Amino acid sequence: MNLHQRGSDLINQLKDHVLEVLRSHPDAGPGFKGVLQEEVARRAGLHSMGNVELDHTCGEMLKWEGLIERVTGNGSDDKKKGWRLCNT
Repeated sequence: MNLHQRGSDLINQLKDHVLEVLRSHPDAGPGFKGVLQEEVARRAGLHSMGNVELDHTCGEMLKWEGLIERVTGNGSDDKKKGWRLCNT
């Protein structure tokens, strides 16, 4: 496997991991209030990197694929962004 293929495989593993985190959270289902991005990062073990860009980037990729949608303000902080699964 070359470096490009390994990179693509890692991205797909990360997306699958974030989807698993969302599927296991009771507030992340379609039509629910969603889960704050920081909570997704914490549950996924990505918070220890000290940077939310990785989970944000992963979230954006999943959004483009129509698997999740962004929600704002889930009651705890109306300015923070969160994610929830789409009805697909």
